[in-house]
Amino acid sequence: MTSTATATFELDKWEPQAQDETGGTEFARVTIAKTFAGAVEGTSTVEMLTASNATSRAYVAFERLSVSVDGHKGSFVLRHAAGDECLSLLILAGSGSGELTGISGFAAIAQDEAGNHAFTLTYELPAA
Repeated sequence: MTSTATATFELDKWEPQAQDETGGTEFARVTIAKTFAGAVEGTSTVEMLTASNATSRAYVAFERLSVSVDGHKGSFVLRHAAGDECLSLLILAGSGSGELTGISGFAAIAQDEAGNHAFTLTYELPAA
């Protein structure tokens, strides 16, 4: 059965690690930390690679969440891929642990005009 959990999150850390501006497209590596509140509660760490130039931006990232999802405690990894045309956040198969072992699904992130982040997780857990 598919469930949906919503939360907000705060960026606790945005730390560029390395940059390369060769050839008109800048590459950057960024380490990020977040705190979630709501039906998803806990923290995450993100390793992100970005590419940007005058006409385009894209990133890929892996995010390890150590959270409680609707009361189920554990961790899992989200795989991010984004560009000018789309954003994809998929749960990495086999990455769930604890009460989140076997989790599958996807997520969405939205940001309002004030800069507040909303997180929606659409997921399935194996039957107990």
